Amino acid sequence: MNKLFKEESFLGKIERLFWKLYSKEPLRFIFWGGINTLITLVNTIVLNFLLQSVEWQTKILGRAIDIPFIICFIIGIPIAYTTHTLFTFHVKWSWARLARYPLSSIPNFILQSGFIYLFGELLQIDIYLTYVISALLPLPIMFVINKFLVNPIKLKNKKEVVESE
Repeated sequence: MNKLFKEESFLGKIERLFWKLYSKEPLRFIFWGGINTLITLVNTIVLNFLLQSVEWQTKILGRAIDIPFIICFIIGIPIAYTTHTLFTFHVKWSWARLARYPLSSIPNFILQSGFIYLFGELLQIDIYLTYVISALLPLPIMFVINKFLVNPIKLKNKKEVVESE
């Protein structure tokens, strides 16, 4: 770890606290999940702004489908996998795990879409605030799902199984 500030200075103490907290996996997940969320939110808001003059709202079964959200959500999948693999869980990046990583996006997409519908359509909250709220609420569930899908499955060898019996 590179030290930017002298350890005894106020900023040095803040830096030491940051690295202590950053060493905890759930806090790294929140940090990198926040970066991923910020990237997706900015892209969604920009795309929503650019498409305001275009009729991009589609209705399926009477419900408006948020096309900018869907596009940016899909674009964010490989970004999220990469940051969580390399920086959150510290595991080797793999094409096979990237291929199964979108499975983590199914519950996230359902939760976020439901919150967008609840806050945006039913409660009539501003769409940009709705995007932010809808991105934050699923985080605890997504930590567990991402940990399972990003980390490689570790199989016990026969010796370990025999010793534990």
